[in-house]
This record gives sequence, structure tokens and C-alpha cells, in this order.
Amino acid sequence: MTTTSDSTRRDPAARPPGPGFGTVGSLRRIRDRQLTGFLDDLRADHPRMTYVRLGDEYAYLLFEPDLARSLFAEHGRDTTKGRGLERAREILGQGLLTSEGAFHREQRRLVQPAFHGDRISAYAEIMRDEAVRTSAKWADGRRVLMAEEMGALTLRIVGRSLFGSQLSEADIHTVSDAVNTLFGSFSRLLMPWAGVVGRLPTRRNRRLFAARAGLDALVYRLISEHRGAGDNGDLLSMLLLARDSGGEPMPDVQIRDEVLTVLLAGHETTAMALTWTWLLLARNPAAAARLNAEVDAAPDELGALPYTRAVVAESMRIFPPAWIIGRRAAADLVVDGWTVPAGTLITTSPWVLHRDDRWWGDGQAFRPERWLTADGTFDEAAPGQPRGAYFPFGAGRRVCIGESFAWTEAVLALATLARHWAPEMLPETSAEVRPAITLRPADRTPMILRRRGVAPST
Repeated sequence: MTTTSDSTRRDPAARPPGPGFGTVGSLRRIRDRQLTGFLDDLRADHPRMTYVRLGDEYAYLLFEPDLARSLFAEHGRDTTKGRGLERAREILGQGLLTSEGAFHREQRRLVQPAFHGDRISAYAEIMRDEAVRTSAKWADGRRVLMAEEMGALTLRIVGRSLFGSQLSEADIHTVSDAVNTLFGSFSRLLMPWAGVVGRLPTRRNRRLFAARAGLDALVYRLISEHRGAGDNGDLLSMLLLARDSGGEPMPDVQIRDEVLTVLLAGHETTAMALTWTWLLLARNPAAAARLNAEVDAAPDELGALPYTRAVVAESMRIFPPAWIIGRRAAADLVVDGWTVPAGTLITTSPWVLHRDDRWWGDGQAFRPERWLTADGTFDEAAPGQPRGAYFPFGAGRRVCIGESFAWTEAVLALATLARHWAPEMLPETSAEVRPAITLRPADRTPMILRRRGVAPST
């Protein structure tokens, strides 16, 4: 982040240009426009950097790639997780998504081998197999909620590949219901009074506690089933065999936190990416036709599916599952010349940067070909966007540990299903978003399954 000699801007009391309203004004605008629309409005008025007040603290918002990149890279060690994940710690415990400092680095070291290249290659067979199973269950003309279909698919993939377990339909419903309950509370997590309200015995909180209890029962059952089984090549086996520097095993509660984090984060982001992808393909028949031609001719291998990968990349650009990323300053920082006091929230948003016409030609348009080079290969730099304008999996030291897993899963699942299916939109299907921990569709994306090559009945 750039530094300036302007002493006024270094004054901790000075702030960048802001919208001019306080907490009540912010909450009213969030209510009227949702968080995504609220961010769009702020960027329109303050295209580089601004701030808002939330209760007794300020949140700084960064809207340009160089500022976003520096937040993750230059100041990665000077920041901690933001408000949303601070609150999420009450559910997820001290897993990779929420832990900090030396403890986080040690846990990441223990989990990392589960996502090495050789493991991803082995998981790819499971990904294809589960996509084939989903395809076999689908029926031409059936009405589905695509968000639920993709959620069930990615849960089965995570269950088999990372936990060595075939999750039952009851397990999938437990996780799905819990995710809907947990993520439905996200907007409250960001509010100034979240800590107090979260402890009240309200009906919503009772549902939240019940969801957490259901997830705990599932996770501890998985741990019990794996104990003493040795290394089966999955993440849970590795965690059970892990030993700290003193030779002590990882406590069950910590294994629970890591398993629950991977179970929720490891399936939800990919499920949402695939859901939005199906919607975008249904709205863009030329792109769907090019995808179909590729999957019909190519084997199910990541390197042989450049356009399929471009479709997923473009989908995550327009509808990034991780749509907002927050940090909290652990020390006074200088952000674009402005002093950001320790304890201040600093936020950037893939939703905003991924769609900004300044970095993307026709940023709202679905154009997968922008990710292809002249010779037709996929290249994340092909669109010509500046560094920091595209970060669907985060960036810097805390970049998502499962990024390679998610790319492989999304591309292979899409290719396998698209070989036989071309889901269509219904009149009520919309692209309205519901921003929670991930960017979810407001209507769970109702669609009609259409088998390719089969004309709809009249």
C-alpha cells in the first residue's frame, strides 16, 4: 500500500472520503440494497477507498486491485480475520478458516499434505464417479433446485475424498439444513450488536444451536469411525495420526474444528460456483454450445478442458462464492497514505472488483473466451486484468488451502454432467443474490433438467 509524506493523512483521526452517514444510515442502506448493492453504491461514489461506521468501530473498504493485493501480501502478517469469521469462530471453533498466528500456521502445515498434487489426482476419480452418480439420478423434465443438487454432489465428494466416508442421504440433509441455518445468520454476524444478540435465547438462536449440535454429532461420529484405522489416504486419517512437537496427538475438539471447517467450506463454495455456472450457461446458449462441443470431444482431464475451466473462471468472476473478504488491523497500518488504527476492520470485495468495468471489458457480460489465449489454452492472466482484480479463493498467506481441489472438482463435475445434461431456466428463475458467508442464489435456482439430444415434450 502506498505511503505518503502528507502528515494530515497520517493523522489517526483523519479518514478517507466517506459516504457521510453513520451506523443507522448504513443499516438502512444495507436493508434496502443488501450488502452487495450497498458495496456497489459505495464504490460508485468512492471508487478507490472509503469507510463506514458500524456501531463503535469503523470499517475501511478497498475498491482497487493494488490496494486489495497489498492488503493480502504486504500486510498479511499485520492483520487478522474480519468480523464475519470472528463470529463464525463460535460455530467453527479454531479451524483453518478462523484460527490465527502460529497456531494457524502449524495446523495448515498438518492439513496441507491432504491437498498435494498426487492426492488431488486420486480425488479426481471420486469427483468423476460422484458426478456420474448424480447424472444417473437425474430425469429428463424433472424440476430441481440446482443449489441443492450441487450441494449434495459436492458433499458426497468431500465425504469420500477428504474423510473416506460415504455420506448417507440423512447426513447430507443434516449438513444442508445446518448450512442454511448458519449461513442465513451471516448478515447478523456483521452487525454491531451481534455478540450480545447471539447469546439471547431467541427462536433463531435455538435453531442455530441445534444446527451446531447436529453437525457436531456427525463429525464426532466420523472421528469415532476412523479411530485406529491407520492412514487411509484421507484428511481425517492424517489428523488422527498427527503428533505435535511433544509427540502428543491432536485433541478431538481440534480435529472436530478442522473437519467441520473443511466439511462446510470445502463443499459450499464449489456448490455455489457450479450453481451459478448452470444459471449462466442457461442464459448464454452460445457459451453452452461451445462447452458441449468441448466435453463431447475431450477426455475428463483438467488439461484437456480449457474452455470448461474458462466457464468456471468466468462464473466465479461474475458470481464469486467468496464475495467479501475482511481483515482486522493488528497494528496501525498505512493504507494508500491513510493511517488505519489498530483494531479497525479493512474489507475488500471480489463481488466489486471482479465486475468493475475499469479492469474488465464489459464486466457484467458472461464471456468465458476472455480466459483463453490465442492458441486456445486457459490462462488466468489472459483477460489482461491487473493483479488483485481477480481473487476467487483469496490471496496472500491465507489463500484457500483447497484451491486446487476446488478447481479440479468444479471443472470435472461440470464436464461430466454437461456431457448429458443442459438444464433450463424456469420463468421464476432469477439471478438475485443472497449474500451470506458465500454468495448464494436467493431462490436456490429452480431449473428444469433437460437431457441433451432429447426434445422437450409439448
